[in-house]
Amino acid sequence: MASMHDAPTMALVVRQDLSLTTGKIAAQCAHAAVDVVRAARRTRLLERWRAGGSRKVVLAVEDLERMKELHASVPSGCYASLVTDAGRTEIPAGTITVLGLLGPRRAMDTLVRHLETL
Repeated sequence: MASMHDAPTMALVVRQDLSLTTGKIAAQCAHAAVDVVRAARRTRLLERWRAGGSRKVVLAVEDLERMKELHASVPSGCYASLVTDAGRTEIPAGTITVLGLLGPRRAMDTLVRHLETL
């Protein structure tokens, strides 16, 4: 069983240039969390994440360009999902809102250490 100190981490990275409402952010983060869990299903990483307390952090990224740079630098062994909005409420269809990430804690800490918490 993973200890709390080395358990995998899920990071939900939210674009700040969209000025989303709190409810919209919550919904988009939920989509991202479900997506990365589904991508990692039946893996040892997901089992370790769940056994280690399911650590999650919600972080802010300036804009789409920075989000795409972050997505492009996700290391192997990590799972990533870009959430694209359906356009039914606050923003146009096809807008990328959140990047969901799941990976080993050290890899995730290195990847997102420069981001502020939301």
